[in-house]
Amino acid sequence: MNSEQDDLGRWLMQVLYDNYDNYVEGREISKYLEVDEPSVIEELDRMVQTNLVESSGSRYRLSEEGYRIAYQRTTSFCPHL
Repeated sequence: MNSEQDDLGRWLMQVLYDNYDNYVEGREISKYLEVDEPSVIEELDRMVQTNLVESSGSRYRLSEEGYRIAYQRTTSFCPHL
């Protein structure tokens, strides 16, 4: 994974964390982040396979594991998480 994908993954985790327990359309996330939709969907699907995100059709939300990780990042004093 390159640094651009890593950054996109962090941004996606933050958007989904901010909307925890709600499914969000991949298209909406793409518009919000101003990133092309295929890249967002590809990264979200990768995150589904690693059990960080749950999907329902074209809608996504954090899994419990994803929420735990996003919470740690949000509350950590370490800028590299």
